[in-house]
Amino acid sequence: MGSPGPNPRGVADRPEGLPRAYVVRSSRERLLEAMVRVAAAKGYEATTVADVVEFAGVGEDAFHADFDGKEECFLEAYDAVMDVLVAHVESAFEACAAEPWPQRIVAGLRALVELLAAEADIARMAMVEVTAAGVAARERYRAALARFTPFLEEGRAYSSQGEKLPADTARLAIGGATSTIFDEVRAGRGPELPRLLPDLVFAVLMPYLGAEAAEDEMRRLVREGWEG
Repeated sequence: MGSPGPNPRGVADRPEGLPRAYVVRSSRERLLEAMVRVAAAKGYEATTVADVVEFAGVGEDAFHADFDGKEECFLEAYDAVMDVLVAHVESAFEACAAEPWPQRIVAGLRALVELLAAEADIARMAMVEVTAAGVAARERYRAALARFTPFLEEGRAYSSQGEKLPADTARLAIGGATSTIFDEVRAGRGPELPRLLPDLVFAVLMPYLGAEAAEDEMRRLVREGWEG
């Protein structure tokens, strides 16, 4: 990762350690990463193109060669971030293919909260700033959340009440979990997200398993020594 130019006021030095899928390889990708970092630090509305190019260490002409403006850059950066998050959850989910569905969901949620906790800028940009970036961004946010529904839809076959579940059960379960994550990240408690894993497990599994079985999964986490 090359040395960035001077950072815009209020933006911390660029941290290392982004997931491999988000490693910077070109000026375009540097600009996308810069948008994530600056929007997380300053907020989308306060972020300017000048901030982004300064952080990326490229000229403003390079920005306009790739993007029509701040919004387009933000939306593409958001898509890249969500690709990373979905792939991370999917990898954890598939790694437990031999386990019962509830335990696969736990593994996916654990992977999600651990990544968001480790990458505060990604969490802020993906969960909070996207809601302040306009109509197109909010539509992109809803579409991104829908990418997680296939993980939950397997619960219909697992649940004894699967045929009776409403069609939008997965969407509602995801909405409840992401609302909790949103509140924590907005309050600056993103690094503490892993402590909420039992609550998120309950919120996601309860519609499929019922309260008692979902509580059993929460207790299993505690028995395994999960402290977040």
